[in-house]
Amino acid sequence: IRQLTIKVIPLFEVNFLLSMAGNLCAWLTPVLLTIGCVALVLNLLHARKVNKSLSDDIENSQAELQVASVDATAKDEQVATLTANVATLTDEKNQIQEQLNQLTAQVTELMAEKDNLAADLEAANGAKKALHEEMDKLHNQLIAAKAAAGMPAEVSEEKPAEGA
Repeated sequence: IRQLTIKVIPLFEVNFLLSMAGNLCAWLTPVLLTIGCVALVLNLLHARKVNKSLSDDIENSQAELQVASVDATAKDEQVATLTANVATLTDEKNQIQEQLNQLTAQVTELMAEKDNLAADLEAANGAKKALHEEMDKLHNQLIAAKAAAGMPAEVSEEKPAEGA
C-alpha cells in the first residue's frame, strides 16, 4: 500500500515563491510590452516597404499610361492622315472614272461616225462604179453612133480615165 506523504513546505520557501510571483508580474509586463512594440515597429516598417513598392508601381503604371496615351495620339493622327489620303484617292479615282466614261462615250461616238463614214464611202464607191459603167456604156454608144454617122472613130475610141 502506498503511503501518502504530505510534505510541508517551509515558510521561507512560500515567501520566496510569493515574492517571485510578484517579481514575475513586475518584469513580465514590460517584456510583453517591449515585444508588442517591436512587433508594431516591424509591422510599421513592413507597411512602409509595401506602400513604397505600391507607390513605385503606381508611378510606373502612370508613366506607361502616358507613353500609351502619346502612342494612341500618334496612332489617331496617323489614322486621320490615312483617312484623308483614302478620301483624296477616292475622289481622284472617281474623277478618273468619270473621264474614262466620257472618253469611252467619245470613242463609241467616233466608232459610230467611222462606221457611218465607211458606209458612205462604200455607197460613194458603188455610185462611182455605177457612173463608170454608165460612162463606158455611153462611150460605147457614142462610138457606135459616130461609126453609123461616118465620123472618124480613131479619136473617139479613147476611153476616159477611171480615176477622173
